[in-house]
Amino acid sequence: FNKERGLKMEKGLIIKEKIEDIDFDYKTVDEETGNIMQQAVDKMRVVTQNTRLVMGEQLNIVQERLAGNNQYDGFFGKWYSALGLKKDVVYDCINYYKVLIANSENQMIQELSFSKICEVAKIKEDIELQKEVIEKAPLKEMKVKQVTELVKQVNSRKEVTEELINEIMQKNDEPNTTLKNFIKVTNVIIQKIKEQNMPKEDVEKVLNLINEVKDLCSIEQTNSHIEEEG
Repeated sequence: FNKERGLKMEKGLIIKEKIEDIDFDYKTVDEETGNIMQQAVDKMRVVTQNTRLVMGEQLNIVQERLAGNNQYDGFFGKWYSALGLKKDVVYDCINYYKVLIANSENQMIQELSFSKICEVAKIKEDIELQKEVIEKAPLKEMKVKQVTELVKQVNSRKEVTEELINEIMQKNDEPNTTLKNFIKVTNVIIQKIKEQNMPKEDVEKVLNLINEVKDLCSIEQTNSHIEEEG
């Protein structure tokens, strides 16, 4: 097969990192079948993560071999481009490998998603500061969007504090919390309207309007989740 087809195949083999991003209802199959399907996803995800780790290791070896002001200037970029790899993929895999190796005894970091580790790797000017973020921040519970913001602030401030972590987690949670509360209140309003003796035609108009707003809120909330894990 040709190079373009190979790249499309490679992209199609990426397993979504978060279970909630997989748009499939396992309740549509029997329990035993559902368990088999979910086990398959877990195993394929491990293979994907291991592939990125191996790629990062090998790319790092070659990069270090060609590094320095010598006759091999520019060879690394030419080499990975010849393989059909893009710059961002190459360096994401290298950074992923470096962070995992540097924190090989930290079980939490080993279990983080590829996206989160790539964000943490952006604290590269000060490795000790990077380790401090790994130790202090609840990275496993944080969303990718929150990790991105934390890394941005840490790189700017050159420090990481409990106050900063709490501020970022609360700030990024506010939009979704507001939407959830709005939908909850809307449901209460709908119930009360149904209990009132309003003309049927008026009730239907109000309910239709409220349901339209609810749908818009739900769409916005879904888009927010997609952006956070994108």
